[in-house]
Amino acid sequence: MQNLLIDCGQNGKKIFKFLIAIFFTMSRRVRIQDSLRWRVIGWMEMGLSQAETARRLNVGRNVVHRLWNQFQTEGTISRRPGQGRPRVTTPSDDRYLALLATRSNTTMVPQLASDHFAATGSRISSTTVRRRLHLKDLYARKPVICVPLTQRHKEARLRWDREHVTWTREQWGTVLFTDESRFWTKVILDVC
Repeated sequence: MQNLLIDCGQNGKKIFKFLIAIFFTMSRRVRIQDSLRWRVIGWMEMGLSQAETARRLNVGRNVVHRLWNQFQTEGTISRRPGQGRPRVTTPSDDRYLALLATRSNTTMVPQLASDHFAATGSRISSTTVRRRLHLKDLYARKPVICVPLTQRHKEARLRWDREHVTWTREQWGTVLFTDESRFWTKVILDVC
């Protein structure tokens, strides 16, 4: 690896930065604003070359070439709508999936997908159902497991509370709570 490193002085650093800039410019598609798109067309109609126009905007020549070809064939410079893969579901389908999920919150995602198929006749994957529900802020949740209190538990707690309501701060300082229950640490003066 060290054999490839050659010290070219100040010019070498400039060349290296230039090559890095070219690499990052060529590795992703550049989207330019509509106002700059019209400027490209204006410069091309004035007689500037594609290379010179690309240098002025600091974009690749292929960007200018594609834009000029689009203007000559279609007469427009706007981005073409509908590029990319079309959505499997419509906004109405998305609302229907959210409605199904909120009506029966214990239904699993594969069941929602099959319910959607039964209603619309179009198949969608469980992953798509999950994505559509996430867009509506609906996520899978595990239910909180709480032990239900019996009447005897409630009475025992109330009896314990009444016995300890008059304790001082020093007495409470010797108590260690080992469960993870939430409780107020603020002193409440109005005791019923």
